Amino acid sequence: MSQVLDGSNHSLHNSFDGQDEFSYKPVPPTAVVGLVLGLFSFIALFGVIGLGIAVAGIVVSLISLLSIRRSGGELGGKMVARSGVILSTFFLITGVCYQTFVYAHEVPEGYRRINFASDISAKDFVQKDGVTSVNPDVMKIDKQKVFLKGYMYPTRQDKDLQTFVLVKDNQQCCFGGQPDVKDMILVEMQGNKRADFYSGLVSVAGEFKAEAPKQVGDLHPVYQLKGTHFEQARTSYR
Repeated sequence: MSQVLDGSNHSLHNSFDGQDEFSYKPVPPTAVVGLVLGLFSFIALFGVIGLGIAVAGIVVSLISLLSIRRSGGELGGKMVARSGVILSTFFLITGVCYQTFVYAHEVPEGYRRINFASDISAKDFVQKDGVTSVNPDVMKIDKQKVFLKGYMYPTRQDKDLQTFVLVKDNQQCCFGGQPDVKDMILVEMQGNKRADFYSGLVSVAGEFKAEAPKQVGDLHPVYQLKGTHFEQARTSYR
C-alpha cells in the first residue's frame, strides 16, 4: 500500500514538474515590437523611411534576443524575436538592392541627373556692376538635357497640365507660401505630353533653360524646363 502511495505521489510530482516545464513564460514587449517592425519593413522596397524601419526592426529584435538570453529562462518569445530579425534583414537587403537598381535606371537615356536643391537652388545669383545674373555653375547646364526631382506647386487645375511650377521641397509647395525664384522651375510639357497633379515627389526631364532675373524680387521663374518626361518618382533619392 505504501509503495502504491509512493508511486502515486511520484507520478503526481512528475505531473507537476511537467506543468512547470511547459508553463507560460512572459514575452518581452520589445520582441513583439520587433516583429511588427519586421512586417512593416516591406516598405523598404519603396523609400528611405522603409529602410529606417527595417534597421529599427533589426535593433529592437536583437535587444529582445539579448534580454531573453540573459533572463535565465524566465522570458520566452525567442522565435518571435528571431522572426523580427529575419524579416527586417530580408527587407533591408532587398530594399537596398531594388532601390539601387531603380535609381541606376530611372534617368532617360541621353539625360543628366541634376539635384534641384544643391545644383540649382543653392546657387545664389551673381551681382556685378549692378546687374543680376544667373550663377555660373547653373549656366553650365543651360540648354542641357537634365533629369531632376521635386514637388508640384498646387494650382486650381490638377489634370492634363501643360505647364506647372516645380519646387525643390514639399514644404515650399504646401506650407511655405510663395517660393523664392531660385527654388522653382517652370515646366512646360512638349507636344501632346501632359501631367496630372501629384502631391508627392515627381521626376521630370527635359531641356533646361536659365535666364537672368529681370529685377530683384521678380516672381517670374528664372529657370524653365521643356518637359519631355514626367512621372511619380520611383525612388526618394535625388
